[in-house]
Amino acid sequence: MNKLTQEMPLSMPIKPPSATHAESRKAAGAAQDTAAPQNKTTVQEKIAPQDKAAPSSIAVGITALFKGLEKTLTLLMVLALVAMIVLVFVNVVLRYGFNSGISISVELSRFLFVWVTFMGAVTALIRQEHLSVNTFADKLPAAMRAGLDRLVTLAMLGCCLMLLKGSYAQTVLNWSNLSPISGIPVGVFYLAGLMAGVLMSLILLWRLLTPLTLHAVTPRVAPSHASDSQGDTP
Repeated sequence: MNKLTQEMPLSMPIKPPSATHAESRKAAGAAQDTAAPQNKTTVQEKIAPQDKAAPSSIAVGITALFKGLEKTLTLLMVLALVAMIVLVFVNVVLRYGFNSGISISVELSRFLFVWVTFMGAVTALIRQEHLSVNTFADKLPAAMRAGLDRLVTLAMLGCCLMLLKGSYAQTVLNWSNLSPISGIPVGVFYLAGLMAGVLMSLILLWRLLTPLTLHAVTPRVAPSHASDSQGDTP
């Protein structure tokens, strides 16, 4: 032991372990700082060009107006559904319990059902909840998907204009025909399609004239490979 201690130099520098940890943390921080600008540039490259332009206050205001229309139609649909439930339930109770009934309830329920259907189509269009297949569109770049969204919106506008034209012709043709029990014009059935065609045409026309980001049609950032593997949609 004495020989080993004599051979060992007394001035050997001993590096504390804390210094090594501090240097490793500094090196990791420097690596993150150098990688951060690259990540920012990649994220900016993924942003679609049409997302850089901020929508005007008028566009935001009219879009908010359509949102208010959606809330109003939702309230009307709730009231119509409640009226349908009450009419049908009371009519069934009176028919099987008291051998009587409300004759007008059948036709009123039919009219309300048609109007609820078309109002629901308008609200679904505002909420972007109509059935769509995005398997091909999700694999396209942001710029190509923006053009595809415009093309699909234009096709939908053409269909709504055809609905508007046909519903208008049927409304005028059947307005003089009255229902046998309630006396309501049969054209009220087709008036629901006419109103839906007008509202949906206005909504789609406005979407063609405003940025896609205002309606959340095209994603702002391209989906990553991790989200695709998990089955997430942008």
